[in-house]
Amino acid sequence: MGSDLDMRPRKINNNITEGGVKSALWRLAMPIMAGAALQDLFTLADLFFIGRLGHIAVAALSISGVILAVIMMAAIGISTGTTALIAHYIGKKDYKSADNVLFQTIVLSVVCSLLMVIVGLFGTVGLLSLFGASSEVISAASRYLKITFVWSIFIFLFIAFNQALRGSGDAIVPLKVLILTNIINIILDPLFIFGFGFFPRMGVAGSAIATVISRAIGVAVLLRYFLFGYSGLHFHRGVFKINLPVMGRMIRIGFFASFEVLLRQVSLLLLLGLITSFGTACLAAYGIVIRLRMTIMMFGFGLGNACAVLVGQNMGADSSERAVQSGWKALKYYEMMVIPLAAIFFIFAPQIVSVFNNHAEVVKIGSTFLRFIAVTLPFLATALILGKGINGAGDTVAPAVMTGIAQLGLRIPVAYILALFFGLGPIGIWLGINSSDIAQGLAMMWYFKRGFWQKRYYEHRAILEETPLIPV
Repeated sequence: MGSDLDMRPRKINNNITEGGVKSALWRLAMPIMAGAALQDLFTLADLFFIGRLGHIAVAALSISGVILAVIMMAAIGISTGTTALIAHYIGKKDYKSADNVLFQTIVLSVVCSLLMVIVGLFGTVGLLSLFGASSEVISAASRYLKITFVWSIFIFLFIAFNQALRGSGDAIVPLKVLILTNIINIILDPLFIFGFGFFPRMGVAGSAIATVISRAIGVAVLLRYFLFGYSGLHFHRGVFKINLPVMGRMIRIGFFASFEVLLRQVSLLLLLGLITSFGTACLAAYGIVIRLRMTIMMFGFGLGNACAVLVGQNMGADSSERAVQSGWKALKYYEMMVIPLAAIFFIFAPQIVSVFNNHAEVVKIGSTFLRFIAVTLPFLATALILGKGINGAGDTVAPAVMTGIAQLGLRIPVAYILALFFGLGPIGIWLGINSSDIAQGLAMMWYFKRGFWQKRYYEHRAILEETPLIPV
């Protein structure tokens, strides 16, 4: 790890700040979308193998997933701050500062994981009891959670390293590493869950072991890449310096990204209680339609994350017009995907819902909900793409505020008032969701068009330039 590593050539994606915006967007978006699909596969593989152990094991995995959302919120916060700052420095061609941001990411990940270790060692049973888990579920889930929390450093670093590379303009290496780790996880899952040869039978906890090992291998591969590979980001002795002001900017940017996720989760929980009150068929219909909605959004996450990188790097390169163009083009391409799908959802709603469940009441409620969702999908697309673009400029406050107002200040009151006070039942809930999607989409478009996010970017930039990462 000598200073000679500074002389390594860098893998720089110049298409992001030069050439056609369309090709730059799709080159980044396609691997990210493929990565999102692989992440779904990762989740389904765990569920498939755990499902062989019975309903108690599935319940343990389900409730653990709710609690582990805490880790994911923290990881999203770190990775959002990392992506924004690395995109900024890569756009400025200040590569050593980008390298140092990556080191700050490691420091923040270590601090967060130490907090998770304390929770894992002393708080898992209490958390499970808080969520109302039975003694059988607690027995299975507590070991799973303890392993995941204690070794959470690998989850933090895996997510942060991948997002850092995407922020630098490299989406191919994260995809390759994700493929490798998913294959390892799928191989290790049955070995540790059911036991085979010298592998112990660990039940639900075996899934956690497989996840930790696969993520640890992914982190090792990425570390080697940063140390010795042809990468856009390098590790060498010159960048291993803690910079508290820059770390503070990362926390500030990341906090509101995490807070936005929290607001969505709270909205979901409040809505779930109302939906459940209308019976099992309504809950099943909601589950089917929301899963279809998330499938459509998965493609948007790919384009949205690509948009965030283009906005961040072009603002760093002082190409604000190209940054704006990146946002509008990403939205245009996503709308071209969403609008035909929305038409299909609206026309063939009963047939689509019946594929997942043919219960008459579920199909009736679900097809109505799917048609409501179809009408507002273009607004959802606007909020998703432009929100990611704004985040890429380092402005995470405005999207969080708009999410809070739309989903807690509008969605929940409208849904409860229309469903209960006006007696509209499930249709009132669907109208509540529609109202928040429309409001959030229009608000995000207005904010992006007025360019307030650019002002926020220049405020961040002025602070960063007062505190250079690498001493001159």
